This record gives sequence, structure tokens and C-alpha cells, in this order.
Amino acid sequence: MSDNYVNDTEFKGHNYSEKRLEIGEYDNCNFINCNFSNSDISNITFIECEFIDCNISSTRVKNTGFKTVKFTDCKLLGLKFNECDEFLLSMKFDNCQLNFTSFYQLKLKNTQFKDSNLTE
Repeated sequence: MSDNYVNDTEFKGHNYSEKRLEIGEYDNCNFINCNFSNSDISNITFIECEFIDCNISSTRVKNTGFKTVKFTDCKLLGLKFNECDEFLLSMKFDNCQLNFTSFYQLKLKNTQFKDSNLTE
């Protein structure tokens, strides 16, 4: 894990499919209208972060930590959440597209899926 620690930062309109988000820990950050499509956010930890109107489709999330993370109006097609870090896993989805996304064998007891599409 990198020593990179980012706190209370807003990322707006970034295209991470061209340049990878730096490995590290992102605490209380907002990602607004960002494109992560077909990128790699493996080994990154997101704590109390929010993704708003982001395209995160087909993004690699191996060993990625999602700790109290909210996704709003996001496109998350084909993600393999079953490969992410399960420690303190906590996510909320509001008006998201989650088609072809895998949550295989994850404990999702308190996960909220509000007005979201989970086909296949």
C-alpha cells in the first residue's frame, strides 16, 4: 500500500480511464462526474467517500476497500465487487445501474439499493 493519504477533497470531471487514480487511502472525498470506465482502482481504500454521476463500468476493484461509500446516479456495469476487500465493507447505491455486477458470497446485510437496476 502506498503512503498516499487524501482527505476532504473533491474530484470533479476527472478521466481515470486515461490516467489511473493514485493508489492510497481516500477519506471523506467526493468524486463528481468522473470516468473510471475500464480503469483499475485495485488496492485503493475509500472511506466515507461519495461517487456522484460517475461511470465506473468494467473497472477492476481487486482488494479495493469500500468503507461507508455511497454511489449516487452512477453507472457500475460489470463490476466484480466479490474481489474487493471485505473488511468493513459498507456501500449504498442510489439510482445506480448495476447490471452484470457480481456480489458473489459477499455479506450485504446492510447494503442499500435504492431505485437501482440490478439485472443479471
